[in-house]
Amino acid sequence: MPHQTRLFNLLTSEFHDAARCYQLFDEFLRHRSYNKGFCLNLIAVAKQKTGVPWYIRRLATLMLEHQVLKLPKDNLDGFDFLLVQLKLKRAPGKHEEIVSSVLKEGYSSTDTQRFIREFRRKLERLSRLHEKINGKRTSDAALRDFIQVSRQHCKLSLARYLFTPEEVVAEILSQLYVTDGVNDLDPSQPAFIDTEITRNTSLLPDYEAEILKRLGQTSRVYWVSERTTAEINSLVEYPLTTVALVIKPPGSDIEFEVKRAGLKGDNSLSVVYARDGYTVPPSHRLDGGCMQWLLRFEAQAATRLGLIYRIVHETEAPIATYFSRSTVYGIPGQNSEVRTMDYFTDPQSFGKGFDEMRVAMEESVAAFVDEGHLKLPDLPDGLGLTAQFVGQVAPAQAILCGTSSFRLDRLDSYLSGAGPDRYFKEGLQVAYSPDNARQLADCLLDEILGVYQPPDCPYENYEKYVKAAFSVSANRLRANRIYLSLVEQIAKFWGTLLGVRGHTRGESFVARNVGLKSFWDSGQWKVKLIFMDHDAVEIPDASESNFYADGGIPTMALDEVYIWGGRSLQHFANSELGYLQRIYRIGSNADRKGGNLAERTLKDSYEKTRQALLDNQQLRPLFHKQFLERLLDWDTFVEGYLQMNNHKAADTRWKKKMTDMLAAKGYKNGAVERLCETVEKNREFLEKYSFLFRPPR
Repeated sequence: MPHQTRLFNLLTSEFHDAARCYQLFDEFLRHRSYNKGFCLNLIAVAKQKTGVPWYIRRLATLMLEHQVLKLPKDNLDGFDFLLVQLKLKRAPGKHEEIVSSVLKEGYSSTDTQRFIREFRRKLERLSRLHEKINGKRTSDAALRDFIQVSRQHCKLSLARYLFTPEEVVAEILSQLYVTDGVNDLDPSQPAFIDTEITRNTSLLPDYEAEILKRLGQTSRVYWVSERTTAEINSLVEYPLTTVALVIKPPGSDIEFEVKRAGLKGDNSLSVVYARDGYTVPPSHRLDGGCMQWLLRFEAQAATRLGLIYRIVHETEAPIATYFSRSTVYGIPGQNSEVRTMDYFTDPQSFGKGFDEMRVAMEESVAAFVDEGHLKLPDLPDGLGLTAQFVGQVAPAQAILCGTSSFRLDRLDSYLSGAGPDRYFKEGLQVAYSPDNARQLADCLLDEILGVYQPPDCPYENYEKYVKAAFSVSANRLRANRIYLSLVEQIAKFWGTLLGVRGHTRGESFVARNVGLKSFWDSGQWKVKLIFMDHDAVEIPDASESNFYADGGIPTMALDEVYIWGGRSLQHFANSELGYLQRIYRIGSNADRKGGNLAERTLKDSYEKTRQALLDNQQLRPLFHKQFLERLLDWDTFVEGYLQMNNHKAADTRWKKKMTDMLAAKGYKNGAVERLCETVEKNREFLEKYSFLFRPPR
C-alpha cells in the first residue's frame, strides 16, 4: 500500500489524469525481467489510435524500450518476434533479413544479428534512465526522469514504428494555427533546385519523408498558437528568442523547420521600422514573417552551395535543405483567418496595436522607396499604404529539412551556471526544481555528446553538476573527440566556400545560425554541426565572369571573425570556436590540436575545391567560363605580393610580370594597381591564410 500511494501521488503531480496511467506504471514496475505478454500489451497501447491519450502512448513506448533492453542479447527468437511486431522484419526466421528501409535510418546492415547489436546500442543511449528503474523501489527522481523523457517524442526510438505519419501530422497540426497559402513558383529558379529537392527528399528515411510530404503538399501556412510550447525537444517547438517552428518527429534525429511562423500573442504578423532607437534591417520590417524574394534567394544560394559541396567532397553538405515555399494568403486574425490585405488594413482584423503598426508601415514604405524599390500607384481608403508594403515584402513561408534548434549561443547560455534561470524563469516563465535543472543539463549533454553518462554524485547546483558531468572520463574523452570533429567540419565547410570565392558577411557562421545535432549513423551516435540561414551567401555563378576581390575579401574576413574570432579576444568569445570551447570545456591540449587540425583541413578543402573547379565536369557548368579561366590569377597574385620584400628592382619585375599576365587574359588597365590596393587593405587576413594562396605547381 505505501508503494501504491506513493506512486499515485507522484503521478498525480505529473499528469492531470493520474488514474489513466497508474495501472500501466504499476504493471511496469512489477516486471523485473523481460515479459513477452507485457511487451505485446505495450505495443497495443502505443499503437492505439483512438481512446488513448498521446502521453499514455509515449509512456508505453518508453516502457517497451526498457523491456527490449532486458531481453538477453543472445535471445534471437525473442528479438525475432519483436522485430516482426514492429514490422522491421516481414516474417520470422534467421534467414529473413531486416527491411531495407532501416539503412536510411542510420543502421549499417540488414543482417539480423548485426542489426540487433546496433538496435540495442541505439536504445542504450537512454541507459541512464533504464538503469535507475528498480521495480517498486524505484526512486521518485528516477520516475520523474522517466516521465520527462517520455514527453520528448524524438527521444523515443521505437515511436517511429508505433505512431503513423498520418496521426503524427494530425497531432502537429492540432498545436498550430493553419491558414491558406499558394505554392510559390519562381520562374527564375534554376532547374537544379527542383532536382536537388527531389534528391534530398529521396534520401530521407521513409517515415520522415512521409511526414514532410504531408506537411508540404497542400501549400498550407503554419503559425505558432497558444498551444505551441517552447519546451526543448517537443514534437512542435517554438524555440525561445526565435520566430520559427521546429518539428521533431517521433523516434527521429531529423528536424524540420517552418520559417517563419509568426509571433505569439495578439498579432501573428506586424510591422517594425525601428526598435530600441535603431532602424531594423529591411528584411526585418515584416515582424514575424519572411519576405518572398529573400526566401527565394536563400533557397537558391543554400541549394547551390550544398550541390557544390557534394560534388567536391562526394558527401552531403552540413546545411539544411529547402523543401517547399508558400506565399501567405491568409493570416490568423482576432477570431478567424483574415486575408493579408484586410489584416494589415482593417483595425478590427488586426486588433491591438493597429495604429502603431500603420505608423511603422508608413516609415517602412518610405524607406523602401528611398532604397530604390519601385513605388506602386496609390489606392484609396488606406489600401494604398497596405498595397505598397505588401507589394514590397510579399509575406511567404518555407519548410526546411535538417535544421537544429540547438544553436551554439543557446547551448552556451543554457549550459552556463545561469542556464536554468534563463531557460525556465526568463524563457518559459515557470518556476523550476533542482530535478528540473538536472534534467535540463542531462538533455543538453545528451545532445552535444551523442552518448552521455551522468555523474555519480548528489546534485548540489547546476554549475557543479555540469562540471562533474564533464569530469566523467567517458564524457571527457568523447567531448574532446567531438570538439576536434566539429573543428574539422567547420574548416572543411569554410575551405569549400573560400575555394569557390564565396562569402556570407558572417551570416552563415554567426553562432545564432549554427547548430549542433546528435544523429544516428552507421550504427553509432555521432554529433555534427549544421550551418543555417544562408540569406547572405554570395558565390559567383554562371552569369559572373570575374571574382571581385575588393568586395569579396573583406566579407571573407568577416566570416573568419565569426568562425575563429580573428585576433581579438573579444571577437573570439563570440566566434564559433569560442562557443564550442565553452560548450565542451576544452583545455589547452585539445585547443592546440584543434588549431593544427583546422589549418590542415582548411588547406586540403580549399585546394580540393579549387582543383575541382579546374577539372570536374559536374562542377564547372555552374560557373562562368572566364571565371574558371581566371581562377588561379588571384592565388598567383596574392602569393607574389606577400613575398615582395621592398627590393625595388625585384618588386618592379614582379609587377611587370603580373601586368603582362593579366593583360594577356583580358583584364582592364589598372588591374594590378587595384589588386595591390585590395591585398594591402586586407593584408592581415591574407597573411594569416597565406598558406592557401599557392597555385598548383
